[in-house]
Amino acid sequence: MRTISQPRSIRRLCLTMALLALLLSTTASAQSPARQLAQLGGASYAIATTDSLVCAGMGPKLVLLSLLDSHWLPVGSLSMPDVVRGLVIDGDYAYVAAGAHGLRVVSLANPQLPTEISFLSGLGTAMAVAVSAGHAYVGTAEGTVAAIDISSPMNPALTHQVELSTEFATEPEVVNLAVADSYAYVAAKKGALRVLSLSDPANPTEVGAYYVLYEALDVAVAGAYAYVAAADDGLKILSLSNPEQPTLVTTETIGEGIAHAVSILPEAGAGDSYAYIAAQDSGLWVVSITDPHFPVTFGPYPTSGPDARDVVIQGDRLYVADGAGGVDAFDMSQPSQPSRLNSYTSVGDALDVATAGNHIFAAGGVLGLHSLSYQGGQLTLLDTLDTDGIAFSVSLSNGYAYLADGEGGLRIISTADPTNLREVSSRPAPGIANGVAVQDGNAYVAAGEAGLWIVSVSEPAHPSTVVTVDTPGEALNVVVSGDYAYVADGDRGLCVISIADPATAHKVGEGIETPGRTSGLALAGQYAYLADGETGIIVVDISNPAQPEVVGSRSIAGRALDVALLNDYAYVAAEAEGLQVLSIVSPIYPEPAGSLSIPGSSTSVGFDPANDMAFVAARDGGLVALSTKSEYHVYLPIVFKNQIAKAACQEQGFGGTS
Repeated sequence: MRTISQPRSIRRLCLTMALLALLLSTTASAQSPARQLAQLGGASYAIATTDSLVCAGMGPKLVLLSLLDSHWLPVGSLSMPDVVRGLVIDGDYAYVAAGAHGLRVVSLANPQLPTEISFLSGLGTAMAVAVSAGHAYVGTAEGTVAAIDISSPMNPALTHQVELSTEFATEPEVVNLAVADSYAYVAAKKGALRVLSLSDPANPTEVGAYYVLYEALDVAVAGAYAYVAAADDGLKILSLSNPEQPTLVTTETIGEGIAHAVSILPEAGAGDSYAYIAAQDSGLWVVSITDPHFPVTFGPYPTSGPDARDVVIQGDRLYVADGAGGVDAFDMSQPSQPSRLNSYTSVGDALDVATAGNHIFAAGGVLGLHSLSYQGGQLTLLDTLDTDGIAFSVSLSNGYAYLADGEGGLRIISTADPTNLREVSSRPAPGIANGVAVQDGNAYVAAGEAGLWIVSVSEPAHPSTVVTVDTPGEALNVVVSGDYAYVADGDRGLCVISIADPATAHKVGEGIETPGRTSGLALAGQYAYLADGETGIIVVDISNPAQPEVVGSRSIAGRALDVALLNDYAYVAAEAEGLQVLSIVSPIYPEPAGSLSIPGSSTSVGFDPANDMAFVAARDGGLVALSTKSEYHVYLPIVFKNQIAKAACQEQGFGGTS
């Protein structure tokens, strides 16, 4: 055996041992039960344009679309830490109102590689942003407007934050704002329309208001008038002859829908002028305002989805941020009769998720069912099948997706080819189809006030009703195990139904009435874990289904909307608080084991155990892929038998034991 005697050899040995210890070292338990891998989609609430680009918020992403590409494929995108709520472009920079994460400043100098260069947090929940005279003005859901010096975009600096008065409107919530001349006009939802003086741009002060409207959702200024998207009231036209005391000129109601956003053509207010209104539930409305005292309404002009939220004009094109429907482009060559040219959409509202093999299926609300794949660290949308209702929940069985489609009832969709989803049958429900589970040739549908609706699907092309079992509350979800169906029954908690003979299914026992609103549940052995809204998680012993018993509970951050179980963990979809993870090693004593911030509103969790993955349906935050693979670390001491080597290593700064 060669004796270690040369200093270089000793140093090499010590370094090798140190590296070995480093590679082996992590904690003896999992550091985190989940980490984010990818995200796709989300609702579009804000949009801005340049001469060559459409910049749109799509959930927690900033997506850049080229106006020169007829296929309208994204040329670049950038992830934000929260859903994009407000957006404005000034020069080569996009200023983004990113919810709980404040103002984000993004360089658009290279559209293929948009880059966040700075941010300013701690402002509140940023919902809207406008830029003027070297300042950005950020409105928050808490009813404040922050003035931020952006003379150096890489170093934004807060100069003042004004809190809107609550004397005449107690709950101001800033959702949009516009700057004109030396004033900021603030749409504060039920807090009405507020006017701030910007005579000192760094120190805005509230100087006026217009209170006589139900909800102010957006405001645009042209000439001597303010045009307010006033929710159910339609369009309010206000005179700004005295900007600090806006006065009503007229109200122009729209045929249907909620007026969410307004934009004016031309901005100067001269010649033939039009107001374009993005209206939730109806689409795009056009109002001639050539004479603001006598407006004339045209429309509606349908958008790709029913949730139009923002509208901007660029040249002879108009662009609509259409919520779950994505982004629409309209031709404006005839200003009073815009025609839809193009759309860009992905996964809008993701409400539920299920997996089969390497494919993911998401219930996409108004857009129906999405099929996706996950490869190479990316989620890819394969196909979307639109449905008549609102897709709330999906369950998979034997090559079919069973979709709880709200008022659209039960839809049965072939998933044999995930790139070509095909509906094979449907059946109207006795109530609102909220959740669905499949077992032994039957679909069990949580049908709202109607209770549990059981449908024979042994022949998927010919479903037939077996029976409907009334439940005390509002059936929101269902899990089936053996001879029992366990129903998340809303305000009435847990209801247990015997399905030993589906044709004679009946409620057993009194169930469990919980303090919150039970909207999801999961089973593990003799226990049911209930997602009970603001109460958190409730643990119920169901060893005797006729007499379930509450045996534990755990409050969590946020509202528990859904729960799923994997490897001694409960993964809780906690709405705005993302994913909350509980250890259930001791089943009746759930303990916090971590959390993961997820943009949007986490509503459901599904697993792909074979690939150590989870998927979170985050509503307007789209679909999020997570790794559930635990990373374990083991600490090993460096042991020396040779005292010379030990002494030499200690001399080099490495320790050890003999």
